[in-house]
Amino acid sequence: MSVQEIKIPDLGVEGAVEVIEINVAIGDRVAVDDTLVVLESDKASLEVPAPISGRVERLNLKLGDQVKQGDFLLNLIMDEESVEATSSGAGQSKIEFDAGLSEEPALSERAYENSASVNAGMLLVTVPDLGSDAEAEVIEVVAEGAELAIDDCLLVLESDKASMEIPTPQAGKVLKLYAKVGDKLKQGDKVAEMQTLNDTSAQPQMSADNDTSYTSPLVVAENRQSANVSHSALAAQSVHAGPAVRRIAREFGIDLSEVRGSGPKARILKEDLAHYTKARLSGDNNLPLKAVAPLPEVDFRKFGETESIARSRIQKLSAKNLLRNWNSIPHVTQFDEADITELESFRRAEQEKSKKEGVKLTLLAFLLKAAVNVLKKYPDFNSSLDNQGEHLIRKYYYHIGVAVETAEGLVVPVVRDVDQKGIKVLASELQQLAEKARKKKLKPAEMQGASFTISSLGGLGGTAFTPIVNYPEVAILGVSRSSLKPVYVNAELLPRLCLPLSLSYDHRVIDGAAAARFTRELASVLSDIRQLVL
Repeated sequence: MSVQEIKIPDLGVEGAVEVIEINVAIGDRVAVDDTLVVLESDKASLEVPAPISGRVERLNLKLGDQVKQGDFLLNLIMDEESVEATSSGAGQSKIEFDAGLSEEPALSERAYENSASVNAGMLLVTVPDLGSDAEAEVIEVVAEGAELAIDDCLLVLESDKASMEIPTPQAGKVLKLYAKVGDKLKQGDKVAEMQTLNDTSAQPQMSADNDTSYTSPLVVAENRQSANVSHSALAAQSVHAGPAVRRIAREFGIDLSEVRGSGPKARILKEDLAHYTKARLSGDNNLPLKAVAPLPEVDFRKFGETESIARSRIQKLSAKNLLRNWNSIPHVTQFDEADITELESFRRAEQEKSKKEGVKLTLLAFLLKAAVNVLKKYPDFNSSLDNQGEHLIRKYYYHIGVAVETAEGLVVPVVRDVDQKGIKVLASELQQLAEKARKKKLKPAEMQGASFTISSLGGLGGTAFTPIVNYPEVAILGVSRSSLKPVYVNAELLPRLCLPLSLSYDHRVIDGAAAARFTRELASVLSDIRQLVL
């Protein structure tokens, strides 16, 4: 049995660095290049791979330790092929290895040379020395036309072991890109052509032959979502993960920005990827789905005249929330209709009296009261699913959200304690909330706490639609415009006023049979409003 002592390699930094991940335990078998530990300095993180294959006999580190070059890492009982490979060095009992740094550039303050030739204000940026002849993949790149300061990130390259930012040697504007996401590049390949700024005070001095080179640190690049964003946007979207985790995420199409890291400083570990994948398969509504491929950018100007119109804050927030809800909740919509002939006749008869009291008696006020009546009978519709999907939180309050259209977009004020109020009181509150919404005077508290939502398009028309569930609720009722239809009543064909109902629900909580019973019960209550007082 041959045992080799593995020590911390040259990290390219002065002083000690922190151990933030330990990827092996005593007894584990490792292959060449398997990650043993992950170290982190103030500026970079570094995966330390195994230089030989074997089984871990002794481990001398724990999370949080500070280590430096030459410190003892672990003992490996070498496999036969490793013994044969090192037989020429018999008598050596220690291996001080490069941790892949001979094949990859230092992931720290180690400098590299990047060739950049300047000609009459034009700068050609090429790939610097990557530490090996191997190619690296372009995983992120700025857009043509981007204006960058000196040392801003121009593109990010990734090899099997490291992610590398290539910064700009001078401030300027990107005129032409020679690389795109997915390209494989090596030292000397063209990256971009830039127009430099006039101010050269912070730029490298040019030599007589108009060629210049500069030295700049190469650091570990954190993961970003977009391939065509500015350096500031890249930094804002960064996450904390090592190259091995990033490689797995790419292979399985996982967006690391959606994964919660459990390691030190929220670093994403392999176990976090496994938990994330399991949670998505189980339908965890906290994990939004990611598109298979980004939507392409289309320049519509080539087809004709266009205009770019800024969206309101409400519209942008609504779009974000609706996309999240649609992606996270398995939607099903149950369609039905209610005979509201008698209800409408009663409403119209009471309308004149209500007007004298300053109240507009709308159908929506009756819908709120009827909905609560049915919610009490089917309480699962007045509930929320916990984030783990293991418990249903039933609510014994009845606050109903009502979608209101405004010039700025859709808002949803909440009518509270509907079960404790009469029809006229509800009509008055609806009137006040709608007025406040249109005048932008709604307070945040007036748009929170709903247990169920109603979206009525009755005044506009249509026969049916599929409303999106308003998370964290589990159901939403859509109401379209009522119309006269011939209906058989006691074997007699009569004209009846029918109201279309569209109930969208979270299928994890509610099944189709329950939804059908809910809409049938609601239709029954609306057809005979005397049930509201029982």
